[in-house]
Amino acid sequence: MITIGDIFPAEGEFLAPDEVVVTYDGGVPVAIDGETVSVAEAHRMLSARGEAQRIGRRETRAALERRACRGYASVRLVLYDGRITVA
Repeated sequence: MITIGDIFPAEGEFLAPDEVVVTYDGGVPVAIDGETVSVAEAHRMLSARGEAQRIGRRETRAALERRACRGYASVRLVLYDGRITVA
C-alpha cells in the first residue's frame, strides 16, 4: 500500500507527473493502481496524491465522480502542476 510519506518528494527534489489508474465497478471506484480500495480510501489516496501536485481535494473528488458518471471501467489520470488530465 502507498503511504502518504511515499507521495511527497524530499525538499528540493523534482516532482514528476503522477499517473493514477482508477478502476470502477458499477460507477464506484474499486481500485487505485490495481490495489483494491474502499470508496473512502480511493478519495483519501487521490486527495493525498493530488495535494502533492498542488491539486485541491475538491478537484480530485470531482475527477473521481465525473469519471464514474460517464460509465468508465477504468481511467488513467495524470496529476501534474495543479491540473488533472485524462491520459
